[in-house]
Amino acid sequence: MAQELDADPRIGVVHVIDQDEAVQWPLERWEGIDVAIVDVFDENAPAEIGTDVFSGISALDRLGDLPVRTFAITPHCQHPLIQLRIHQAKADWLYHRWEVNDPDRLVAALLDPQPDHVPQRPDDAVLRQYGSHRAHTNQAVGLYQRSALSGLLRPGIGIKSLHLPRRTVDAFRVEVACSGFEGTENLSTATRVHRAPRWPDVRDFVLTLLGRHSTPSTEVDRDDGGISHGVSRR
Repeated sequence: MAQELDADPRIGVVHVIDQDEAVQWPLERWEGIDVAIVDVFDENAPAEIGTDVFSGISALDRLGDLPVRTFAITPHCQHPLIQLRIHQAKADWLYHRWEVNDPDRLVAALLDPQPDHVPQRPDDAVLRQYGSHRAHTNQAVGLYQRSALSGLLRPGIGIKSLHLPRRTVDAFRVEVACSGFEGTENLSTATRVHRAPRWPDVRDFVLTLLGRHSTPSTEVDRDDGGISHGVSRR
């Protein structure tokens, strides 16, 4: 796809990097790049345990405050919390794969992105169902990735099966609550102020953000290995 894009006289592909490298690049490396095309879905991740299936969102989050416009590509089925992650990562545009599945359609979208493809925040009424209308989702993902729990989470896992000190798990629960996750239990306001959500609630929230719980199946239909393209207009 990069070669086909570069063949268009209106576009110049200056870098092709994977999602992890995009996160680690020094900020000055992005100077002179007009648009970053980011495939948010990592096709290798489903075979792993406890990693981020949508790791491209971390690249979007990294670029959110830079003068680089971000063009996110995603599978067409999305959970509201994944939509919220993309919105909070400040992606400029969001296109589904089927909309840009050949070079001509992708070039047309890059040169004339449509206003109806600006990522939208899900309704608060929807987010409240997941205890997440105040959640800073990418902050919660970062907390997990930097914690002792990273790579250990899987659906249904209990605290004992983590083989970590209870104090470590409880501290993680509190950190996730401080990132804005309120939980889904029906607690009184007085109780909620003093109590972090229970472990199963926090576990499932984080797994959902990682694309590993209660998320629709995604199409694995590309062959680029989850790359990010740095593009400048000619």
